[in-house]
Amino acid sequence: MHYLLVMISTFLTASNFSLSKRYQLTEGTGMERGLRFNMYLGLATAVIFFILCGFKVAFSWFSLLMACAMSFCAAAYTILGFSVMKAGNMALYTLFLMSGGMILPYIFGVLFLNEKLTVLRIVGLLLIFAAVVISNRSDRPISKKILILCVAIFVFNGFVSIVSKAHQVAEGYAAVNNTEFVLYTGLAKFFLSFVALLFCKKEQKIFTFSRKGSILLAMGSAVLSGIAYSIQLFSAKELPATVLYPMITGGVIIFSALIARVLFKEKPTKAQLISIVICFIGTLLFL
Repeated sequence: MHYLLVMISTFLTASNFSLSKRYQLTEGTGMERGLRFNMYLGLATAVIFFILCGFKVAFSWFSLLMACAMSFCAAAYTILGFSVMKAGNMALYTLFLMSGGMILPYIFGVLFLNEKLTVLRIVGLLLIFAAVVISNRSDRPISKKILILCVAIFVFNGFVSIVSKAHQVAEGYAAVNNTEFVLYTGLAKFFLSFVALLFCKKEQKIFTFSRKGSILLAMGSAVLSGIAYSIQLFSAKELPATVLYPMITGGVIIFSALIARVLFKEKPTKAQLISIVICFIGTLLFL
């Protein structure tokens, strides 16, 4: 049952990336645009999950701090991802994003949660690293700037997964439940983005809500990401990080490539296709 839920979560996550891509195509890719999207997304997430909580929410300083840390990293990789998707494609973005979201929590699980380190999983890690390297070997190599952004995205999403897992397994802290924690992350994302917007160079008036479609995209993203993340939080209690995150990684990479091809007519390079296949094989070795 948990494996089926994880696969549903991966499809919803990949679909959510397509909404970010659509927002980037309609609104642009600047810092202010990215922060505004995260503000819309955070507010919509908070409202939706406040309703799901029955208009009652418990309070926990521990959960609030963890939510703020997660939201900062998530906002960072989302904003950087706009530039990557503009210069490259969605498949490249998800390759680095999901690889980081798997490798770093895996290392965290081995070092701090006493999870198993096996020969097959070591080979899987090496294959994933190889996939990332191969993705830049093509007739259209990634520019140095985009490669740096991809590495940053790799790290930021890795920390998102680490904080998420740490919150779920923490003992001795008054942590809130899954639904409330998603609400916390939405509030944190809204306020962090709001404050950042106050100091951001304005590309146009910040609070104009110039495109109704942008707000709808943010609301759709809030629904998809909220449901997907809730499923992941639920599964994190039952599945070890060394199994959960490889499944999410492989599934999202494949689904994202298919969705990008169908919706945005993006055709990955041969090197990127090879790297996606290698990355997927690498994730299977963790199961």
